[in-house]
Amino acid sequence: MTDRIDVLHVDDDPSILDLTTAYLDRELDAVDVASVTDPETALDRLAEETFDCVISDYDMPEMTGLDFFERLRADDSAIPFILYTGKGSEEIASQALNAGVTGYFQKGGPEQLRRLANRVEQAVEDARTRVIAERYSTVIEALNYPVYVVDETGVFQFVNEPFAELTGYDREEIIGSTPGFIKDDAAVAEAEERLGQILSSEGPDAQRFPVDIQPKEGEPIPCRDHMAALPYDGEEFEGSVGILRDVSDERRRERELEMKTRALDEAPVGITVTDPQQDDNPMVYVNDRFVEMTGYDRSDSIGVNCRFLQGPDTDPQAVETLRRALDADEPASVEMLNYRKDGTEFWNRVSIAPIRAADGSVTHWVGFQRDITEFKEREVALERQNERLESFAGIVSHDLRNPLNVAQARAQFLQEDIGDNEDLDALQTALDRIESIVEQTLTLAREGETVGEVASVALPELVTDSWETVDTADATLSVETDQTIPADPARLRSLFENLIRNAVEHGGPDVTVRVGDLDDGFYVEDDGEGIPEAVRGDLFPPGKTSTQNNTGFGLAIVESIATAHGWQVEATEAESGGARFEFTGIERLTPPAPAPQ
Repeated sequence: MTDRIDVLHVDDDPSILDLTTAYLDRELDAVDVASVTDPETALDRLAEETFDCVISDYDMPEMTGLDFFERLRADDSAIPFILYTGKGSEEIASQALNAGVTGYFQKGGPEQLRRLANRVEQAVEDARTRVIAERYSTVIEALNYPVYVVDETGVFQFVNEPFAELTGYDREEIIGSTPGFIKDDAAVAEAEERLGQILSSEGPDAQRFPVDIQPKEGEPIPCRDHMAALPYDGEEFEGSVGILRDVSDERRRERELEMKTRALDEAPVGITVTDPQQDDNPMVYVNDRFVEMTGYDRSDSIGVNCRFLQGPDTDPQAVETLRRALDADEPASVEMLNYRKDGTEFWNRVSIAPIRAADGSVTHWVGFQRDITEFKEREVALERQNERLESFAGIVSHDLRNPLNVAQARAQFLQEDIGDNEDLDALQTALDRIESIVEQTLTLAREGETVGEVASVALPELVTDSWETVDTADATLSVETDQTIPADPARLRSLFENLIRNAVEHGGPDVTVRVGDLDDGFYVEDDGEGIPEAVRGDLFPPGKTSTQNNTGFGLAIVESIATAHGWQVEATEAESGGARFEFTGIERLTPPAPAPQ
Protein backbone atom coordinates (compact mmCIF):
# COMPACT_ATOMS: atom_id res chain seq x y z
CA MET A 1 0.00 0.00 0.00
CA THR A 2 1.29 3.48 -0.80
CA ASP A 3 -1.34 5.53 1.07
CA ARG A 4 -0.50 6.49 4.63
CA ILE A 5 -1.98 4.36 7.40
CA ASP A 6 -3.07 6.15 10.59
CA VAL A 7 -2.91 3.78 13.59
CA LEU A 8 -4.15 4.37 17.15
CA HIS A 9 -2.27 2.09 19.65
CA VAL A 10 -3.73 1.75 23.18
CA ASP A 11 -1.59 0.12 25.92
CA ASP A 12 -0.91 1.01 29.55
CA ASP A 13 2.81 0.12 29.07
CA PRO A 14 4.68 2.98 27.34
CA SER A 15 7.60 0.70 26.44
CA ILE A 16 5.32 -1.57 24.44
CA LEU A 17 3.90 1.48 22.66
CA ASP A 18 7.39 2.68 21.70
CA LEU A 19 8.53 -0.73 20.50
CA THR A 20 5.41 -1.31 18.44
CA THR A 21 5.68 2.13 16.83
CA ALA A 22 9.28 1.45 15.86
CA TYR A 23 8.45 -1.88 14.21
CA LEU A 24 5.43 -0.48 12.36
CA ASP A 25 7.56 2.38 11.04
CA ARG A 26 10.15 -0.11 9.79
CA GLU A 27 7.76 -2.67 8.29
CA LEU A 28 5.19 -0.38 6.64
CA ASP A 29 5.88 2.11 3.84
CA ALA A 30 3.80 4.97 5.24
CA VAL A 31 2.42 4.81 8.74
CA ASP A 32 1.61 7.29 11.49
CA VAL A 33 1.11 5.77 14.95
CA ALA A 34 -0.66 7.66 17.74
CA SER A 35 0.09 6.06 21.16
CA VAL A 36 -2.41 6.30 24.06
CA THR A 37 -2.06 4.73 27.53
CA ASP A 38 -5.73 4.51 28.53
CA PRO A 39 -8.95 3.56 26.67
CA GLU A 40 -10.97 6.62 27.68
CA THR A 41 -8.42 8.93 26.10
CA ALA A 42 -8.43 6.66 23.04
CA LEU A 43 -12.21 6.97 22.73
CA ASP A 44 -11.93 10.74 22.91
CA ARG A 45 -9.26 10.72 20.15
CA LEU A 46 -11.42 8.46 18.00
CA ALA A 47 -14.36 10.82 18.38
CA GLU A 48 -12.30 13.74 17.10
CA GLU A 49 -9.84 12.18 14.64
CA THR A 50 -9.89 9.61 11.84
CA PHE A 51 -7.81 6.46 12.10
CA ASP A 52 -7.43 3.51 9.77
CA CYS A 53 -6.78 0.87 12.44
CA VAL A 54 -6.83 0.40 16.25
CA ILE A 55 -4.36 -1.82 18.18
CA SER A 56 -5.30 -2.46 21.81
CA ASP A 57 -3.92 -4.31 24.80
CA TYR A 58 -6.31 -6.57 26.70
CA ASP A 59 -5.45 -6.19 30.39
CA MET A 60 -5.64 -2.46 31.27
CA PRO A 61 -6.59 -0.77 34.58
CA GLU A 62 -9.66 1.16 33.53
CA MET A 63 -11.25 -1.42 31.16
CA THR A 64 -10.30 -4.51 29.24
CA GLY A 65 -9.48 -4.44 25.56
CA LEU A 66 -12.77 -6.21 24.76
CA ASP A 67 -14.75 -3.62 26.79
CA PHE A 68 -12.92 -0.94 24.84
CA PHE A 69 -13.79 -2.74 21.60
CA GLU A 70 -17.50 -2.86 22.52
CA ARG A 71 -17.50 0.85 23.37
CA LEU A 72 -15.84 1.60 20.03
CA ARG A 73 -18.20 -0.58 18.00
CA ALA A 74 -21.18 1.32 19.41
CA ASP A 75 -19.94 4.37 17.48
CA ASP A 76 -17.91 2.88 14.60
CA SER A 77 -18.43 -0.64 13.39
CA ALA A 78 -16.13 -0.42 10.36
CA ILE A 79 -12.65 0.46 11.71
CA PRO A 80 -10.31 -2.58 11.95
CA PHE A 81 -9.53 -3.54 15.59
CA ILE A 82 -6.59 -5.80 16.51
CA LEU A 83 -6.24 -7.15 20.03
CA TYR A 84 -2.48 -7.33 20.92
CA THR A 85 -2.08 -8.65 24.43
CA GLY A 86 0.49 -10.19 26.72
CA LYS A 87 -2.21 -12.02 28.69
CA GLY A 88 -3.03 -14.63 26.12
CA SER A 89 -5.32 -17.56 26.61
CA GLU A 90 -7.66 -19.64 24.53
CA GLU A 91 -10.61 -18.19 26.42
CA ILE A 92 -9.64 -14.58 25.65
CA ALA A 93 -8.91 -15.45 22.02
CA SER A 94 -12.30 -17.12 21.69
CA GLN A 95 -14.08 -14.14 23.26
CA ALA A 96 -12.21 -11.72 21.01
CA LEU A 97 -12.95 -13.57 17.80
CA ASN A 98 -16.60 -14.11 18.77
CA ALA A 99 -16.91 -10.38 19.52
CA GLY A 100 -15.75 -9.64 15.96
CA VAL A 101 -12.28 -8.21 16.34
CA THR A 102 -10.22 -8.06 13.18
CA GLY A 103 -7.21 -9.86 14.60
CA TYR A 104 -5.77 -11.37 17.82
CA PHE A 105 -2.05 -11.57 18.58
CA GLN A 106 -0.06 -12.38 21.72
CA LYS A 107 2.78 -10.04 22.46
CA GLY A 108 6.18 -11.43 21.62
CA GLY A 109 9.44 -10.83 19.86
CA PRO A 110 10.29 -9.45 16.43
CA GLU A 111 8.42 -12.19 14.54
CA GLN A 112 5.14 -11.38 16.31
CA LEU A 113 5.66 -7.67 15.64
CA ARG A 114 6.23 -8.36 11.94
CA ARG A 115 3.05 -10.45 11.90
CA LEU A 116 1.22 -7.58 13.63
CA ALA A 117 2.47 -5.09 11.02
CA ASN A 118 1.39 -7.36 8.16
CA ARG A 119 -2.02 -7.83 9.75
CA VAL A 120 -2.48 -4.07 10.16
CA GLU A 121 -1.59 -3.48 6.51
CA GLN A 122 -3.91 -6.25 5.30
CA ALA A 123 -6.79 -5.16 7.56
CA VAL A 124 -6.57 -1.56 6.35
CA GLU A 125 -6.38 -2.62 2.69
CA ASP A 126 -9.43 -4.87 3.12
CA ALA A 127 -11.34 -2.09 4.83
CA ARG A 128 -10.51 0.41 2.13
CA THR A 129 -11.45 -2.08 -0.61
CA ARG A 130 -14.72 -2.72 1.18
CA VAL A 131 -15.49 1.03 1.28
CA ILE A 132 -14.72 1.40 -2.43
CA ALA A 133 -16.84 -1.64 -3.24
CA GLU A 134 -19.73 -0.21 -1.25
CA ARG A 135 -19.42 3.09 -3.09
CA TYR A 136 -19.33 1.37 -6.49
CA SER A 137 -22.27 -0.78 -5.46
CA THR A 138 -24.25 2.34 -4.56
CA VAL A 139 -23.42 3.91 -7.94
CA ILE A 140 -24.32 0.71 -9.81
CA GLU A 141 -27.63 0.43 -8.03
CA ALA A 142 -28.39 4.10 -8.68
CA LEU A 143 -27.69 3.66 -12.40
CA ASN A 144 -30.00 0.67 -12.52
CA TYR A 145 -28.14 -0.62 -15.59
CA PRO A 146 -27.15 -4.26 -16.11
CA VAL A 147 -23.54 -4.65 -14.87
CA TYR A 148 -21.22 -7.64 -15.25
CA VAL A 149 -17.69 -8.66 -14.28
CA VAL A 150 -15.81 -11.32 -16.26
CA ASP A 151 -12.53 -12.72 -14.88
CA GLU A 152 -9.30 -13.31 -16.79
CA THR A 153 -10.50 -16.79 -17.86
CA GLY A 154 -13.67 -15.41 -19.49
CA VAL A 155 -16.12 -16.50 -16.78
CA PHE A 156 -18.82 -14.34 -15.22
CA GLN A 157 -17.82 -13.52 -11.63
CA PHE A 158 -20.52 -10.95 -10.93
CA VAL A 159 -23.78 -9.73 -12.43
CA ASN A 160 -26.30 -7.46 -10.75
CA GLU A 161 -30.04 -7.87 -10.55
CA PRO A 162 -30.85 -5.65 -13.60
CA PHE A 163 -28.51 -7.89 -15.64
CA ALA A 164 -30.44 -10.96 -14.47
CA GLU A 165 -33.75 -9.28 -15.28
CA LEU A 166 -32.52 -8.37 -18.78
CA THR A 167 -31.48 -11.94 -19.59
CA GLY A 168 -34.28 -13.75 -17.77
CA TYR A 169 -31.77 -15.99 -15.92
CA ASP A 170 -31.15 -16.11 -12.18
CA ARG A 171 -27.84 -14.65 -11.10
CA GLU A 172 -26.78 -18.11 -9.89
CA GLU A 173 -27.33 -19.47 -13.41
CA ILE A 174 -25.11 -16.79 -14.98
CA ILE A 175 -22.21 -16.62 -12.51
CA GLY A 176 -19.65 -19.28 -13.42
CA SER A 177 -20.73 -19.47 -17.07
CA THR A 178 -19.06 -17.85 -20.09
CA PRO A 179 -20.52 -14.98 -22.20
CA GLY A 180 -21.40 -17.53 -24.87
CA PHE A 181 -24.25 -18.39 -22.52
CA ILE A 182 -26.09 -15.24 -23.70
CA LYS A 183 -24.22 -14.27 -26.92
CA ASP A 184 -23.59 -15.91 -30.25
CA ASP A 185 -20.06 -16.76 -31.42
CA ALA A 186 -19.69 -13.60 -33.50
CA ALA A 187 -20.62 -11.38 -30.53
CA VAL A 188 -18.16 -13.22 -28.24
CA ALA A 189 -15.39 -12.83 -30.82
CA GLU A 190 -16.07 -9.11 -31.19
CA ALA A 191 -15.99 -8.59 -27.41
CA GLU A 192 -12.61 -10.38 -27.24
CA GLU A 193 -11.26 -8.20 -30.06
CA ARG A 194 -12.48 -5.04 -28.33
CA LEU A 195 -10.90 -6.15 -25.05
CA GLY A 196 -7.62 -6.74 -26.87
CA GLN A 197 -7.75 -3.16 -28.14
CA ILE A 198 -8.31 -1.92 -24.59
CA LEU A 199 -5.32 -3.91 -23.26
CA SER A 200 -3.13 -2.67 -26.10
CA SER A 201 -0.99 0.28 -25.18
CA GLU A 202 -2.30 2.06 -28.29
CA GLY A 203 -5.94 1.18 -27.69
CA PRO A 204 -8.66 3.17 -25.89
CA ASP A 205 -9.32 2.77 -22.18
CA ALA A 206 -12.84 1.52 -22.87
CA GLN A 207 -14.98 0.33 -25.76
CA ARG A 208 -18.61 0.91 -26.64
CA PHE A 209 -20.22 -1.36 -29.22
CA PRO A 210 -23.60 -2.91 -30.12
CA VAL A 211 -24.40 -6.46 -29.10
CA ASP A 212 -27.49 -8.65 -29.17
CA ILE A 213 -28.21 -10.43 -25.89
CA GLN A 214 -30.06 -13.73 -26.18
CA PRO A 215 -32.42 -13.98 -23.18
CA LYS A 216 -33.71 -17.17 -21.68
CA GLU A 217 -36.95 -16.69 -23.59
CA GLY A 218 -37.91 -14.55 -26.56
CA GLU A 219 -36.08 -12.72 -29.31
CA PRO A 220 -32.55 -11.25 -28.98
CA ILE A 221 -32.42 -7.91 -27.17
CA PRO A 222 -30.37 -5.18 -28.88
CA CYS A 223 -27.99 -3.61 -26.35
CA ARG A 224 -24.99 -1.30 -26.19
CA ASP A 225 -22.02 -2.71 -24.27
CA HIS A 226 -19.71 -0.27 -22.41
CA MET A 227 -16.67 -2.42 -21.56
CA ALA A 228 -13.39 -1.70 -19.74
CA ALA A 229 -10.61 -3.75 -18.19
CA LEU A 230 -10.51 -4.19 -14.45
CA PRO A 231 -7.79 -2.07 -12.80
CA TYR A 232 -4.48 -3.93 -12.92
CA ASP A 233 -0.78 -3.16 -12.44
CA GLY A 234 0.21 -3.83 -16.06
CA GLU A 235 1.68 -7.22 -15.38
CA GLU A 236 -1.36 -9.40 -14.84
CA PHE A 237 -4.79 -9.04 -16.51
CA GLU A 238 -7.57 -9.65 -13.98
CA GLY A 239 -10.70 -9.43 -16.14
CA SER A 240 -13.19 -6.94 -17.53
CA VAL A 241 -16.21 -5.03 -16.35
CA GLY A 242 -19.10 -3.83 -18.48
CA ILE A 243 -22.41 -2.04 -18.43
CA LEU A 244 -25.20 -3.04 -20.82
CA ARG A 245 -27.91 -0.72 -22.00
CA ASP A 246 -31.10 -1.99 -23.63
CA VAL A 247 -31.48 0.06 -26.81
CA SER A 248 -34.68 -1.60 -28.10
CA ASP A 249 -36.64 1.64 -27.80
CA GLU A 250 -33.76 3.59 -29.31
CA ARG A 251 -33.57 1.17 -32.26
CA ARG A 252 -37.34 1.42 -32.71
CA ARG A 253 -37.20 5.21 -32.67
CA GLU A 254 -34.33 5.11 -35.17
CA ARG A 255 -36.38 2.90 -37.48
CA GLU A 256 -39.40 5.17 -37.07
CA LEU A 257 -37.25 8.23 -37.76
CA GLU A 258 -35.73 6.54 -40.79
CA MET A 259 -39.20 5.62 -42.06
CA LYS A 260 -40.50 9.16 -41.48
CA THR A 261 -37.44 10.63 -43.19
CA ARG A 262 -37.95 8.35 -46.19
CA ALA A 263 -41.62 9.31 -46.24
CA LEU A 264 -40.68 13.02 -46.28
CA ASP A 265 -38.00 12.47 -48.93
CA GLU A 266 -40.36 10.53 -51.19
CA ALA A 267 -43.56 12.53 -50.55
CA PRO A 268 -45.36 13.65 -53.74
CA VAL A 269 -45.37 17.28 -52.53
CA GLY A 270 -42.46 19.60 -51.85
CA ILE A 271 -41.59 19.68 -48.15
CA THR A 272 -39.29 22.13 -46.43
CA VAL A 273 -38.30 22.67 -42.79
CA THR A 274 -36.97 26.01 -41.60
CA ASP A 275 -35.28 27.05 -38.36
CA PRO A 276 -36.58 30.34 -36.92
CA GLN A 277 -33.86 30.26 -34.25
CA GLN A 278 -31.32 31.03 -36.96
CA ASP A 279 -30.95 34.38 -38.65
CA ASP A 280 -33.54 34.89 -41.45
CA ASN A 281 -35.31 31.56 -40.75
CA PRO A 282 -33.32 29.50 -43.30
CA MET A 283 -34.29 26.11 -44.68
CA VAL A 284 -32.60 23.19 -42.91
CA TYR A 285 -34.32 20.43 -44.90
CA VAL A 286 -35.81 20.05 -48.38
CA ASN A 287 -37.15 16.83 -49.88
CA ASP A 288 -36.67 15.31 -53.33
CA ARG A 289 -39.95 16.69 -54.69
CA PHE A 290 -38.93 20.25 -53.74
CA VAL A 291 -35.67 19.80 -55.67
CA GLU A 292 -37.54 18.37 -58.65
CA MET A 293 -40.25 21.04 -58.58
CA THR A 294 -37.99 24.09 -58.22
CA GLY A 295 -34.82 22.97 -59.99
CA TYR A 296 -32.74 24.04 -56.97
CA ASP A 297 -30.74 21.18 -55.46
CA ARG A 298 -30.12 20.84 -51.74
CA SER A 299 -26.84 22.72 -51.77
CA ASP A 300 -28.70 25.71 -53.27
CA SER A 301 -31.52 25.55 -50.73
CA ILE A 302 -30.14 24.58 -47.32
CA GLY A 303 -29.15 27.60 -45.27
CA VAL A 304 -31.18 30.20 -47.16
CA ASN A 305 -34.69 31.61 -46.82
CA CYS A 306 -37.24 30.19 -49.28
CA ARG A 307 -38.14 33.65 -50.59
CA PHE A 308 -35.57 33.05 -53.35
CA LEU A 309 -38.45 31.35 -55.23
CA GLN A 310 -40.23 34.69 -55.56
CA GLY A 311 -39.99 36.90 -58.64
CA PRO A 312 -41.30 40.04 -60.33
CA ASP A 313 -44.91 38.83 -60.69
CA THR A 314 -45.24 37.16 -57.27
CA ASP A 315 -48.29 38.59 -55.51
CA PRO A 316 -47.10 40.76 -52.57
CA GLN A 317 -50.38 40.08 -50.77
CA ALA A 318 -49.65 36.34 -50.67
CA VAL A 319 -46.17 37.05 -49.31
CA GLU A 320 -47.65 39.34 -46.66
CA THR A 321 -50.13 36.64 -45.62
CA LEU A 322 -47.25 34.22 -44.98
CA ARG A 323 -45.26 36.87 -43.13
CA ARG A 324 -48.17 37.63 -40.78
CA ALA A 325 -48.64 33.92 -40.11
CA LEU A 326 -44.97 33.55 -39.19
CA ASP A 327 -45.17 36.54 -36.86
CA ALA A 328 -48.29 35.14 -35.18
CA ASP A 329 -46.99 31.51 -34.99
CA GLU A 330 -50.09 30.37 -36.89
CA PRO A 331 -50.52 28.12 -39.95
CA ALA A 332 -51.42 29.63 -43.33
CA SER A 333 -51.97 28.61 -46.95
CA VAL A 334 -51.67 30.72 -50.09
CA GLU A 335 -51.40 30.33 -53.86
CA MET A 336 -48.53 32.27 -55.33
CA LEU A 337 -46.55 32.55 -58.54
CA ASN A 338 -42.96 31.30 -58.01
CA TYR A 339 -39.92 30.91 -60.24
CA ARG A 340 -37.76 27.87 -60.87
CA LYS A 341 -33.98 27.99 -61.03
CA ASP A 342 -34.14 28.29 -64.83
CA GLY A 343 -36.48 31.30 -64.53
CA THR A 344 -39.69 29.58 -65.64
CA GLU A 345 -42.85 30.39 -63.71
CA PHE A 346 -44.99 27.91 -61.80
CA TRP A 347 -48.01 28.29 -59.56
CA ASN A 348 -47.31 27.09 -56.03
CA ARG A 349 -49.85 26.28 -53.31
CA VAL A 350 -47.80 26.97 -50.16
CA SER A 351 -48.98 25.79 -46.74
CA ILE A 352 -46.91 26.46 -43.62
CA ALA A 353 -47.38 25.27 -40.03
CA PRO A 354 -45.34 25.71 -36.83
CA ILE A 355 -43.60 22.78 -35.12
CA ARG A 356 -43.85 23.27 -31.38
CA ALA A 357 -41.82 21.98 -28.46
CA ALA A 358 -43.41 20.50 -25.35
CA ASP A 359 -43.62 23.97 -23.79
CA GLY A 360 -45.51 25.33 -26.82
CA SER A 361 -42.64 27.35 -28.25
CA VAL A 362 -42.05 27.19 -32.01
CA THR A 363 -38.81 25.37 -32.83
CA HIS A 364 -39.25 24.95 -36.61
CA TRP A 365 -41.65 25.60 -39.47
CA VAL A 366 -42.72 22.96 -41.97
CA GLY A 367 -43.80 24.01 -45.44
CA PHE A 368 -45.77 22.02 -48.03
CA GLN A 369 -45.45 23.15 -51.63
CA ARG A 370 -47.59 21.77 -54.44
CA ASP A 371 -47.21 22.67 -58.10
CA ILE A 372 -50.72 23.70 -59.18
CA THR A 373 -49.76 25.16 -62.54
CA GLU A 374 -51.96 22.73 -64.49
CA PHE A 375 -54.86 23.44 -62.15
CA LYS A 376 -54.45 27.18 -62.64
CA GLU A 377 -54.29 26.73 -66.40
CA ARG A 378 -57.49 24.66 -66.32
CA GLU A 379 -59.06 27.30 -64.10
CA VAL A 380 -58.24 30.02 -66.62
CA ALA A 381 -59.49 27.83 -69.47
CA LEU A 382 -62.70 27.16 -67.56
CA GLU A 383 -63.24 30.86 -66.99
CA ARG A 384 -62.82 31.48 -70.69
CA GLN A 385 -65.16 28.59 -71.46
CA ASN A 386 -67.75 30.00 -69.07
CA GLU A 387 -67.45 33.37 -70.74
CA ARG A 388 -68.05 31.75 -74.13
CA LEU A 389 -70.93 29.74 -72.65
CA GLU A 390 -72.50 32.86 -71.24
CA SER A 391 -72.12 34.52 -74.64
CA PHE A 392 -73.73 31.49 -76.25
CA ALA A 393 -76.57 31.60 -73.73
CA GLY A 394 -77.13 35.23 -74.61
CA ILE A 395 -77.30 34.37 -78.29
CA VAL A 396 -79.72 31.54 -77.62
CA SER A 397 -81.81 33.65 -75.27
CA HIS A 398 -82.05 36.72 -77.49
CA ASP A 399 -81.02 36.06 -81.09
CA LEU A 400 -82.69 32.65 -81.35
CA ARG A 401 -85.66 33.13 -79.07
CA ASN A 402 -86.84 36.30 -80.81
CA PRO A 403 -87.26 34.75 -84.31
CA LEU A 404 -88.66 31.63 -82.63
CA ASN A 405 -91.34 33.70 -80.94
CA VAL A 406 -92.13 35.36 -84.31
CA ALA A 407 -92.41 31.96 -85.99
CA GLN A 408 -94.71 30.66 -83.24
CA ALA A 409 -96.94 33.73 -83.51
CA ARG A 410 -97.12 33.47 -87.31
CA ALA A 411 -97.99 29.81 -87.10
CA GLN A 412 -100.72 30.64 -84.58
CA PHE A 413 -102.17 33.33 -86.93
CA LEU A 414 -102.20 30.90 -89.84
CA GLN A 415 -103.90 28.22 -87.75
CA GLU A 416 -106.56 30.74 -86.68
CA ASP A 417 -107.13 31.81 -90.32
CA ILE A 418 -107.04 28.38 -91.95
CA GLY A 419 -108.28 26.21 -89.13
CA ASP A 420 -107.15 22.68 -88.47
CA ASN A 421 -104.33 21.78 -90.76
CA GLU A 422 -102.02 18.77 -90.46
CA ASP A 423 -98.96 20.67 -91.69
CA LEU A 424 -99.58 23.58 -89.33
CA ASP A 425 -100.01 21.15 -86.40
CA ALA A 426 -96.67 19.56 -87.23
CA LEU A 427 -95.07 22.99 -87.56
CA GLN A 428 -96.43 24.12 -84.19
CA THR A 429 -95.18 20.93 -82.54
CA ALA A 430 -91.73 21.43 -84.02
CA LEU A 431 -91.61 25.05 -82.84
CA ASP A 432 -92.70 24.02 -79.35
CA ARG A 433 -89.94 21.43 -79.28
CA ILE A 434 -87.41 24.06 -80.34
CA GLU A 435 -88.63 26.31 -77.51
CA SER A 436 -88.22 23.47 -75.01
CA ILE A 437 -84.69 22.82 -76.27
CA VAL A 438 -83.89 26.52 -75.91
CA GLU A 439 -85.20 26.63 -72.34
CA GLN A 440 -83.36 23.52 -71.23
CA THR A 441 -80.17 24.52 -73.03
CA LEU A 442 -80.26 27.79 -71.12
CA THR A 443 -80.81 25.88 -67.87
CA LEU A 444 -77.69 23.78 -68.48
CA ALA A 445 -75.64 26.72 -69.73
CA ARG A 446 -76.49 29.15 -66.94
CA GLU A 447 -76.94 26.87 -63.95
CA GLY A 448 -74.78 23.86 -64.89
CA GLU A 449 -73.14 22.07 -61.99
CA THR A 450 -73.81 24.80 -59.43
CA VAL A 451 -76.15 25.20 -56.51
CA GLY A 452 -77.47 28.21 -54.74
CA GLU A 453 -78.10 28.52 -51.01
CA VAL A 454 -78.44 25.11 -49.38
CA ALA A 455 -81.27 24.58 -46.89
CA SER A 456 -82.99 21.70 -45.09
CA VAL A 457 -85.50 20.32 -47.59
CA ALA A 458 -88.33 17.96 -46.59
CA LEU A 459 -88.61 15.53 -49.48
CA PRO A 460 -92.35 14.68 -49.13
CA GLU A 461 -93.47 18.31 -49.49
CA LEU A 462 -91.03 19.14 -52.28
CA VAL A 463 -91.87 15.98 -54.30
CA THR A 464 -95.60 16.74 -53.99
CA ASP A 465 -95.10 20.36 -55.10
CA SER A 466 -93.00 19.21 -58.06
CA TRP A 467 -95.70 16.72 -59.09
CA GLU A 468 -98.30 19.44 -59.20
CA THR A 469 -96.25 21.61 -61.57
CA VAL A 470 -95.94 18.85 -64.22
CA ASP A 471 -98.69 17.62 -66.60
CA THR A 472 -98.99 14.09 -65.18
CA ALA A 473 -102.28 13.08 -66.93
CA ASP A 474 -103.60 10.01 -65.07
CA ALA A 475 -100.27 9.08 -63.47
CA THR A 476 -100.05 8.23 -59.76
CA LEU A 477 -97.49 9.44 -57.19
CA SER A 478 -96.44 7.34 -54.19
CA VAL A 479 -94.17 9.12 -51.69
CA GLU A 480 -92.54 6.58 -49.34
CA THR A 481 -90.06 8.80 -47.54
CA ASP A 482 -90.22 11.38 -44.78
CA GLN A 483 -86.52 12.32 -44.67
CA THR A 484 -85.04 15.80 -44.77
CA ILE A 485 -81.85 16.49 -46.68
CA PRO A 486 -79.59 19.54 -47.27
CA ALA A 487 -80.10 20.86 -50.81
CA ASP A 488 -80.82 23.89 -53.00
CA PRO A 489 -84.67 23.77 -52.98
CA ALA A 490 -85.08 25.33 -56.44
CA ARG A 491 -82.59 23.03 -58.15
CA LEU A 492 -83.91 19.95 -56.32
CA ARG A 493 -87.43 20.86 -57.48
CA SER A 494 -86.11 20.99 -61.04
CA LEU A 495 -84.56 17.53 -60.57
CA PHE A 496 -87.88 15.99 -59.51
CA GLU A 497 -89.86 17.81 -62.20
CA ASN A 498 -87.57 16.40 -64.90
CA LEU A 499 -87.74 12.89 -63.43
CA ILE A 500 -91.53 13.00 -63.18
CA ARG A 501 -91.84 14.37 -66.71
CA ASN A 502 -89.46 11.67 -67.94
CA ALA A 503 -91.53 8.93 -66.23
CA VAL A 504 -94.82 10.16 -67.78
CA GLU A 505 -93.30 10.58 -71.24
CA HIS A 506 -91.72 7.11 -71.26
CA GLY A 507 -94.07 5.13 -69.01
CA GLY A 508 -97.40 6.37 -70.29
CA PRO A 509 -100.23 8.54 -68.86
CA ASP A 510 -101.22 5.99 -66.19
CA VAL A 511 -97.72 5.26 -64.88
CA THR A 512 -97.07 5.08 -61.13
CA VAL A 513 -94.09 7.01 -59.78
CA ARG A 514 -92.57 6.05 -56.41
CA VAL A 515 -90.05 8.04 -54.31
CA GLY A 516 -88.40 6.11 -51.46
CA ASP A 517 -85.38 5.84 -49.16
CA LEU A 518 -81.90 4.42 -49.65
CA ASP A 519 -79.31 4.05 -46.89
CA ASP A 520 -77.52 7.22 -48.00
CA GLY A 521 -80.03 8.85 -50.32
CA PHE A 522 -83.29 8.27 -52.18
CA TYR A 523 -84.64 6.74 -55.39
CA VAL A 524 -87.26 7.67 -57.97
CA GLU A 525 -88.80 4.79 -59.96
CA ASP A 526 -91.79 4.00 -62.15
CA ASP A 527 -93.61 0.88 -63.32
CA GLY A 528 -93.29 1.66 -67.03
CA GLU A 529 -91.40 -0.27 -69.67
CA GLY A 530 -88.01 0.51 -68.10
CA ILE A 531 -84.64 1.27 -69.64
CA PRO A 532 -82.88 -1.24 -71.88
CA GLU A 533 -79.72 -2.43 -70.09
CA ALA A 534 -77.59 -1.59 -73.13
CA VAL A 535 -78.32 2.15 -72.83
CA ARG A 536 -78.50 2.61 -69.03
CA GLY A 537 -74.93 3.88 -68.85
CA ASP A 538 -75.45 6.41 -71.65
CA LEU A 539 -78.65 8.19 -70.59
CA PHE A 540 -77.33 11.44 -69.17
CA PRO A 541 -75.45 13.23 -72.01
CA PRO A 542 -77.53 16.15 -73.41
CA GLY A 543 -79.75 15.23 -76.39
CA LYS A 544 -79.91 11.50 -75.55
CA THR A 545 -83.50 10.22 -75.79
CA SER A 546 -85.41 7.22 -77.09
CA THR A 547 -88.74 9.05 -77.37
CA GLN A 548 -89.83 10.93 -80.48
CA ASN A 549 -90.18 14.70 -80.03
CA ASN A 550 -88.32 14.53 -76.65
CA THR A 551 -85.49 17.03 -76.24
CA GLY A 552 -83.17 14.60 -74.42
CA PHE A 553 -82.07 17.32 -72.00
CA GLY A 554 -84.12 16.29 -68.94
CA LEU A 555 -81.80 13.60 -67.61
CA ALA A 556 -78.73 15.73 -68.39
CA ILE A 557 -80.24 18.42 -66.13
CA VAL A 558 -80.94 15.77 -63.47
CA GLU A 559 -77.29 14.63 -63.53
CA SER A 560 -75.94 18.19 -63.41
CA ILE A 561 -78.09 18.98 -60.34
CA ALA A 562 -76.97 15.79 -58.56
CA THR A 563 -73.30 16.49 -59.37
CA ALA A 564 -73.64 20.08 -58.18
CA HIS A 565 -74.75 18.74 -54.77
CA GLY A 566 -71.93 16.21 -54.64
CA TRP A 567 -74.27 13.23 -55.10
CA GLN A 568 -73.99 10.21 -57.35
CA VAL A 569 -76.83 9.14 -59.67
CA GLU A 570 -77.28 5.76 -61.31
CA ALA A 571 -79.94 4.47 -63.69
CA THR A 572 -81.09 0.91 -63.01
CA GLU A 573 -84.21 -1.29 -63.11
CA ALA A 574 -87.09 -1.20 -60.65
CA GLU A 575 -88.56 -4.40 -59.19
CA SER A 576 -91.61 -3.78 -61.40
CA GLY A 577 -89.36 -3.66 -64.46
CA GLY A 578 -89.64 0.11 -64.87
CA ALA A 579 -86.96 2.77 -64.74
CA ARG A 580 -85.23 3.50 -61.41
CA PHE A 581 -82.86 6.36 -60.60
CA GLU A 582 -80.82 6.09 -57.37
CA PHE A 583 -79.22 9.13 -55.74
CA THR A 584 -76.52 8.36 -53.13
CA GLY A 585 -73.83 10.13 -51.10
CA ILE A 586 -76.45 12.34 -49.42
CA GLU A 587 -76.28 13.55 -45.85
CA ARG A 588 -79.52 12.68 -44.08
CA LEU A 589 -80.86 15.20 -41.58
CA THR A 590 -83.73 12.96 -40.43
CA PRO A 591 -83.81 9.16 -40.26
CA PRO A 592 -85.45 7.35 -43.20
CA ALA A 593 -88.96 6.04 -42.93
CA PRO A 594 -89.39 2.32 -42.18
CA ALA A 595 -89.57 0.17 -45.28
CA PRO A 596 -93.19 -0.56 -46.31
CA GLN A 597 -94.52 -3.97 -45.27
